Amino acid sequence: MVMITSRANERVKQIRALKNRRDRDESGTFFAEGARVLQAALETGAVIDLVVFAPDRLSPEEDAALRGLMERHLPFLEVSADVYDSLTFREESQSLGAVVRQRWETLSLDTKGHRCWVALQDIQHPGNLGAIIRTSDAIGGDGVILSGRATDPYHPIAVRGSLGTVFSQRIVRAAPADFARWVRDSGYGVVGTSPAGEKDYRKADYASRPVVLIMGSERAGLSREQKALCDAVVRIPMAGYVDSLNLSVASALVLYEVLRQVERSGSSASG
Repeated sequence: MVMITSRANERVKQIRALKNRRDRDESGTFFAEGARVLQAALETGAVIDLVVFAPDRLSPEEDAALRGLMERHLPFLEVSADVYDSLTFREESQSLGAVVRQRWETLSLDTKGHRCWVALQDIQHPGNLGAIIRTSDAIGGDGVILSGRATDPYHPIAVRGSLGTVFSQRIVRAAPADFARWVRDSGYGVVGTSPAGEKDYRKADYASRPVVLIMGSERAGLSREQKALCDAVVRIPMAGYVDSLNLSVASALVLYEVLRQVERSGSSASG
């Protein structure tokens, strides 16, 4: 294997282009980094097109992960540390990454869940999206449904924030009108969050049937159309000056209330 030391190498330029959403969308791939993230990719059956590594800078954890990847007989690209750094958004040094296929689902009447979907319309910040995906995984949620002008779950910041759960969670893409039709016919409980919600988020029922949790965008909150879909609109109590929380924090509070109620009821919310 010959080490690539030039940033102008064509294969390197193709990987670097995956920093841009247009190139990710066109190729259907993204660049994932780190031993833990790539281990999650392997364990969940993600399709890895190419493994990229800088051998002179591998940490013990990365070296162990690389050996595991090599056992799968995947294509490899060995690069210098300088070339590797040109591929990434990360400030801290990494040495192991991979080009991985995106995995999307479309929304249909056959789209089922067992506990909780998080529905996000027009979410803008990839860090928030990655954190929400990670929390959904932590509470045993089904995944996220993205609509409108939502940021990309395969943005490097979202992938890093998800800590690999972008591979374990189901990622669904739907037009707002399609989501509205689906959620009306799903039979699930539908709960939205808003500072103007009529009840404390801890008083809603999340355990008697699967739930769709609708979170508003960072800037505008729940739209009128989203509120119309909800069986309940809940609020998170505020005791200080601010009247709302960061979107990922608010999502985490409600998702852990879902888990608390499900565990207390001894139910899987399987319907």
